[in-house]
Amino acid sequence: MTALYDAPVSEPHIRKVRPDELEEVWRVHVASSNDLLVRRGRPATRPADAPVASDARAGLASDPDGYFCAVEEGQIRGMVSALVRGRVWYLSMFFVLPGDQGRGLGRALLERALAYGEARGTEIRCTLATLDPRAQARYVMAGMAPRWPIYRLDGDAAAVTRLKARAGLDPMERERPCDPGAAEKLTAEVFGHGRAADLAHVRGDGGAAVAIEHGGEVAAFAYRRGERIGPAAGRDETSFLRAVATAAAGAGGGESVTIRVPGACASLLEALVSCGFHIGAPTLFMASRVFGRPELYLPSGPILY
Repeated sequence: MTALYDAPVSEPHIRKVRPDELEEVWRVHVASSNDLLVRRGRPATRPADAPVASDARAGLASDPDGYFCAVEEGQIRGMVSALVRGRVWYLSMFFVLPGDQGRGLGRALLERALAYGEARGTEIRCTLATLDPRAQARYVMAGMAPRWPIYRLDGDAAAVTRLKARAGLDPMERERPCDPGAAEKLTAEVFGHGRAADLAHVRGDGGAAVAIEHGGEVAAFAYRRGERIGPAAGRDETSFLRAVATAAAGAGGGESVTIRVPGACASLLEALVSCGFHIGAPTLFMASRVFGRPELYLPSGPILY
C-alpha cells in the first residue's frame, strides 16, 4: 500500500472500479509494489502480467462501493480498496503508478475510501502499511497509529515437524475439522465480527480449517490454503498455537508453509522462530485504536486481513 504526500492535481477522475477492470487495477498494484521494492534495493518479485489474487476479487465482490480508481486519458493510474467488517474499516489496497505519484491522485483516492467507511458507520480504521515513511505519514494523518509489525514467516517441512512436536496436545483436547459456524463464532469473539463471507471465500478458494476442541467446545481454529496458513483464532494462546501447528502440519508432502504473524502474537511468533521458521520483510499494522484480542488472531493475508 503505497501512498505519498501529493501536490494538487486538476480534477482527477475518481470513480468506482468495475468488475471487468480488475485486471488493469491489479497491474497498478503490481507496478507500484515492484517499484517500492526496487527503491529499497530489492529485486522486483512479480511479473507485470501476474494474475489477480482471488482475495482481491473477493474484496471487490464484498465491498464494490469501497473500490475506487483514478483515471486519466483513459488509463487507470491509481486504485484504492476499503473493506468494512462490522465496526472496522480496513484499507485493503492503495496504489498509484510510479510515474503518477506526488500528483494528488493518492490523496483523492484515500478521501473516497475514508468517506466509504464513514458512510457505513465504522468506528475503527486500520491498514497494513509498507515501511515507506511517506505512506506511514499518510495513514497517521488519517488517524491511524503504528501498533506492531506483521512478519511473514516461512517454514520448511522440518520446521513444521518441530512446531507440531512443540505444540503437542493436552489429554483433554482433540483435533477435528472445524465447523464453519464455530469458526465464525470464535472470529467474532476475537476479531469483533464473524466475517462469514470472508471465511466462505477461503473455503471456496481451497481452504480447510482444523479445530482444537477442549471440553466439547472449539478452543481454536486455523485455516490452510495451499501453503498459506490463516486466518486463525483462539480463546487462549496454547490452543491457538496448537491450531496453527496442526494446520501447518496438514500441508504435508514436504511442502513449506507461509504464515503472516502480527507482533501482538508474541508467544506464537517465538514458537515459530525457535522451531526454524524464517522471518521475511515486515509490514506495519496501523490502527486508530486497538480492538478485539489481537494476540489471538492470525490474518489470512494483507488483502482481506
